[in-house]
Amino acid sequence: MKKIVLAGGTGNLGTMLIRLFREQNYEIVVLSRQKMVKHHPKVEFVQWDAENLGDWQEKLNGADVLINLCGLSINRRFTEKNKKLLRSSRITPTKLLGKAISNLKDPVKLWINFSGVSLFNGAKQIKDETSKQYSNDFLGQLAQDWEKAFLDAEVPKTEKVILRMSPILSKNSGMFAELYPLVKLGLGGKVGNGEQMISWIHEEDFVRLIDWIVNSQENEPIYHACSPNPVSNAEFMEEFRKSAGAKFGMPLPTFMAKIGSVVKNVDSSLLLETVPVTTILTLKNGFKFNFPYIQPALNQLIKSST
Repeated sequence: MKKIVLAGGTGNLGTMLIRLFREQNYEIVVLSRQKMVKHHPKVEFVQWDAENLGDWQEKLNGADVLINLCGLSINRRFTEKNKKLLRSSRITPTKLLGKAISNLKDPVKLWINFSGVSLFNGAKQIKDETSKQYSNDFLGQLAQDWEKAFLDAEVPKTEKVILRMSPILSKNSGMFAELYPLVKLGLGGKVGNGEQMISWIHEEDFVRLIDWIVNSQENEPIYHACSPNPVSNAEFMEEFRKSAGAKFGMPLPTFMAKIGSVVKNVDSSLLLETVPVTTILTLKNGFKFNFPYIQPALNQLIKSST
């Protein structure tokens, strides 16, 4: 029986991956800061603080796969306090996992570590896995530092893959879940000038991509978890209205978006910054998206939500 360890796997993404690997009869270990109740014979929850070595590291011994899902949500204001929290929630566990693996007699075979396509915030042209011009804003620098912490880990017997995440369209959480009720109310217009690019991935393709990486004989060191077809905010909202059967969508001017972000306690750049990112290495290596285009992806999510 194969063994997989999910570090920080108690959120929506972890739940999706637990379901996937349960179906494949994996032994699953979830490292969690909270004490969790065992709910399945093949899923074990192990408590850790994500800051210090402890008995939990033995769970990595002989494991086939480690997926690091650690990281607080970026949906918050970028105050100095929050910036420190976002950095520590990503970089500290990554360094700790690297230290733990280096101490093992039978180290984990594959380590997948998340990053973010926000590495390319504000880019003028569409970026892929081969692009090297990174953003210097907070999220761009955070992603660079996170990846450096991962790459600096000295684990010569462990294959390492960086997976740069885009927003996941999921019926249970995130962008789709927040926008769908608003679109139905006629509030699904473009944000700002609507020209900012959105990179995205359907939840089903996210899970399939993880499965594909885990089962690949040879991986690239970096993949982008996003559709090959990013869209502008205006197009995204137009297709959302079509899929939801909404005839009208009130636009959200830039100044209102900034006011709204204060009310919602998030940074306005999350609404207004362009993130023009695609993927080429997944396609080159044979991964096939079930939802490469936005409207079929939204149609499926809306259908499954009703």
